[in-house]
Amino acid sequence: MSKERPSRLRILAVIASSEFGGAERVLASLLEGYDRDRFEVWVACHGDGPMIEEYRRHASGVWAFDLVNIFKPATVAALARLTERLHCQIIHTHLWTADLLGGMAAVLARVPIRVATVHGEYFRTVEEEGLHWARKIALSKTFRLTYRLFDRVIGVSRSVAADLLERPGLRVGPGKVTVIRNGLDLSRIPVSGSRVDRRDLGLSATAPVLIAVANFSPYKGHRWLLEAMPRVLRRFPEAMLLLVGDGSTLPAIRRQVQERQLEGNVRMTGFRRDAIELMALSDVVVLPSVSSEGPSTVVLEALALGKAVVATRVGGIPEVVEDGETGLLVPPRDPRALADAICTLLADRSRAQLLGEKGRRAVWDR
Repeated sequence: MSKERPSRLRILAVIASSEFGGAERVLASLLEGYDRDRFEVWVACHGDGPMIEEYRRHASGVWAFDLVNIFKPATVAALARLTERLHCQIIHTHLWTADLLGGMAAVLARVPIRVATVHGEYFRTVEEEGLHWARKIALSKTFRLTYRLFDRVIGVSRSVAADLLERPGLRVGPGKVTVIRNGLDLSRIPVSGSRVDRRDLGLSATAPVLIAVANFSPYKGHRWLLEAMPRVLRRFPEAMLLLVGDGSTLPAIRRQVQERQLEGNVRMTGFRRDAIELMALSDVVVLPSVSSEGPSTVVLEALALGKAVVATRVGGIPEVVEDGETGLLVPPRDPRALADAICTLLADRSRAQLLGEKGRRAVWDR
């Protein structure tokens, strides 16, 4: 007589976004990777962005909630009811407002196992002033109180884990924190060049192409990359910069492009599902972040493609880019250093190729 197969663990993943970003893509990969014989997984997310179809493809069900407004107790109650109805044994949250609302719902519903994944160094001050700055400082010291609701807190890099444990203010107990780095689905990495035609983007066959793939947010540092571009263009006047993404600072970045008269050398593509194909046709991938990065998914993809990478020395980036070996790292908010690193790789294509090949081997080996 065969043994009855044990019932599957039932998990509710709660994420405060359905846009196309790093944390969202990490969740989608995790959903796809779950062993369906062992786990049944549902998703509660915010909004109806482009990633919601990815969630639906791999989850047993997807529900949308307001997971951004933390002053909405009805959300907590609704999440708790959903968790009880699904008989979930684990709740796994992503992004801080989902950590807070999902954690409270898990306590209310008496979910036995509560896990939060922290994707960056939350609430670092970036270009805030006045009351916004004061609010960010207050949250910087207190946001980790949320993680007292959880049994385990996952940091996606050593730097994120250290931030949870060491930043001044309330801290997470060291026994709760585990480092699990973001993974990459290598089957989705193009291995035979890009399927995108340069002409479709208005690019010539010979122009050097730089690309930055990042949602438009102050901490992504787009303004510093644009400040670096005039110095790059003095040496490489045909260079083209692709800015791929969408977000809150997009209007300000458009104005900066116009004010610096960069319209002829900057293409703003908006959100693109084929961003990795655009990286595949580029010469240098740039990530000019000023704070808050985990081990960036974009950087991992660029390295897996064998592309030369210029990035800032912040967060978890130095954990995946070895300066001078698999890419070039520069200080944040330093447009001169950023421009010089880009020019170094454009001027020495053999070195750029060597860095890219070392980066590709490092990612594929790990």
